[in-house]
Amino acid sequence: MAKSMRSGLAILVAVASLASCAAANEFGSDASFKAEAPMESTAVAESANILTAQGAAQDAVEAEADISSPVEPPNDTGVTAGQPQLIKRAQLSLVVDSIDAGLKNASQIIRAQQGDILDLQDDQIEAIHRTAYLRIRVPQANLDPLLEALGELGTIQQQGLSAEDVSTQIVDAQARLRNLRKSEESLLKIMERSGEISHVLEVSRELSRVREQIEQIDARVQNLQTQVRYSTVDLTLAAAVASQPIGRPLGETIGATWQEATQSVGDLTVGLMQIGLWLLAYSPYLLVVAIAGVLGYRTLRRRPSA
Repeated sequence: MAKSMRSGLAILVAVASLASCAAANEFGSDASFKAEAPMESTAVAESANILTAQGAAQDAVEAEADISSPVEPPNDTGVTAGQPQLIKRAQLSLVVDSIDAGLKNASQIIRAQQGDILDLQDDQIEAIHRTAYLRIRVPQANLDPLLEALGELGTIQQQGLSAEDVSTQIVDAQARLRNLRKSEESLLKIMERSGEISHVLEVSRELSRVREQIEQIDARVQNLQTQVRYSTVDLTLAAAVASQPIGRPLGETIGATWQEATQSVGDLTVGLMQIGLWLLAYSPYLLVVAIAGVLGYRTLRRRPSA
């Protein structure tokens, strides 16, 4: 607006100078007026030039101020003022007719909701009770549709949802980052100045420490923001009907039976040998007991009957 006013003022001054020149030519019979008209025109032109120069100088000052004024950085952190930043975790346990079919259908649902499988464990060691466990990462906006679609795969046994608000942590970390970046800029300016080597080394060490803190806090902020954008789901699938044990081949069954039989005979032989060793160790005591028994029996037989 100031530029427009200065331009208008310059135009008015130019128009006034032209009008003065026209008036001087019209009244050309007066010699003194003719002498004063060029002087007045020259003064007006000089005034216009001064105003134009002042306006250009002021424009330059304003342009320099616009360049040097700090520009507010864009808010690209994904944190909206007043909106809580929640880390959501869900748990879901289902009983399905078939583990294989349940895993296949769950994978299709996860892909449809733009999710990823972070962990998959299929417990087939216990054939009687087979279970499968999946850890899923999905965009937070697709969490509810994902849980609803997975719940239709079987009977829900357990379902849970937890949320943690990390808004304060993110805001505090971002404030620390701004302060540390200002400190980094100040240290860089100090580094550009010439000085003693000891001072330069000290500033360099401080700059390295500040940059390390910036990297640590920045990594923490990015980790929190990733956890906010993506939710975690722990899915457990259990078979409704116990799986039948897988039969072994005939040769393997006969070999296992023979091995069990020979092992049983060996165990019996070792047991009998152990009993014989125990009897041999206690044979003196057994001999004394036997002799005492025989003598007692004979004494009873020799007694006359009443």
